[in-house]
Amino acid sequence: MRRAPATSASRTWLARGLAASLVAALLAPLGARAQTPLPDPYDYDEATPAPKRAVPLRWQAVELGRPGHRYKMPVYANRDLTKDDLRGIKHVLVVIHGVKRDADHYFETAAELVAANPARARDTLVLAPRFSGSIDSGFGGMAAWRKASWEDGADSIQATGRPAPVSSFQVLDDLLRSLDDRKRLASLAGIVLAGHSAGAQLVHRYAVLNNTDGALRRDGLTLRYVIANPSSYLYLTNERPRADGKGYAPYERGICPTYNQYKYGTDKLPAYARETDDSRLFVRYAARDVVYLLGGADNNPEHRLLDKACGAEAQGATRLARGTGYVQYEHVLAARGAKSVPLRHASFEVGGVGHDSKRMFGSICGVRALLGEDAQAGSTAAACDIIKPRGK
Repeated sequence: MRRAPATSASRTWLARGLAASLVAALLAPLGARAQTPLPDPYDYDEATPAPKRAVPLRWQAVELGRPGHRYKMPVYANRDLTKDDLRGIKHVLVVIHGVKRDADHYFETAAELVAANPARARDTLVLAPRFSGSIDSGFGGMAAWRKASWEDGADSIQATGRPAPVSSFQVLDDLLRSLDDRKRLASLAGIVLAGHSAGAQLVHRYAVLNNTDGALRRDGLTLRYVIANPSSYLYLTNERPRADGKGYAPYERGICPTYNQYKYGTDKLPAYARETDDSRLFVRYAARDVVYLLGGADNNPEHRLLDKACGAEAQGATRLARGTGYVQYEHVLAARGAKSVPLRHASFEVGGVGHDSKRMFGSICGVRALLGEDAQAGSTAAACDIIKPRGK
């Protein structure tokens, strides 16, 4: 059967019907959102990758270690470490990369912050060491680690063509001690050691366990540790946050028998800490200059890089929960006993920022932690809130 041709009236009716349907379809979602607000989704996306550079940054091979056990590490720097005159350097900023070992990107972030503060640009040395993986190409003859073992302070691999094994903690010791050189760095006043994510895990555990801090301070140098968004922390007692949020108590070993073993607790500390009196670890750590930076939006319990081992889960479900739980735990420990322990630690929540090193370090509190209280952050820098002890 042949279909009758559409009349002018029928075409007008059809067009009006389609237009009405289209308007309804466009307005329906808006109306639905207005009536039923949805919670903000978790940020499942990784940060937008930076565009590839025309010419990649070139690292410098820095020789560290004591005589008889020398080794080389790749380090990005804003000065030529062998040729430049460093006698005018007053501050050194050392930044530690995350699990991707992208030390070049971390260096660029720090260098940009320094460049935005002209007074700091003239007298600040920026260093970004790279803890290379054993399978990484282009770093032959240098210390290298299996997977992410460096973030716990583990030894580098023993292999033909590589230096003798050295722990990543020892690398930090040797790097900091190399800066305590009044001939090369005659004006040096202070060092900041900063890390994000896996790098923050290394910096935090190093801050607790190292014996170098006191020696540097006796030589007149300040040393600050900046710890941003680590996946887990080193607890100094067998307590963990209670599930009901009411304080701290020993965790159930039936759920996680190893929850208090290193790297989550002080059972079976690594060889690096064998000369450390673990009963006084907290008192010593409390006296060190530590700044915690916690992303207010780093609250995704399914983030693909989040540590999901039971020892980490015992500390909380997300990085933000684990960080705030640990900060409050420090206040609890400091208040125990007949005399409270002075706590030289500061902690901030960076508003609206997730697992993003560039925005964390570029926040208002991040820039001040890295470069000093008078340093200027950018116009789009995230704001920060002080994390206070509960009940205060």
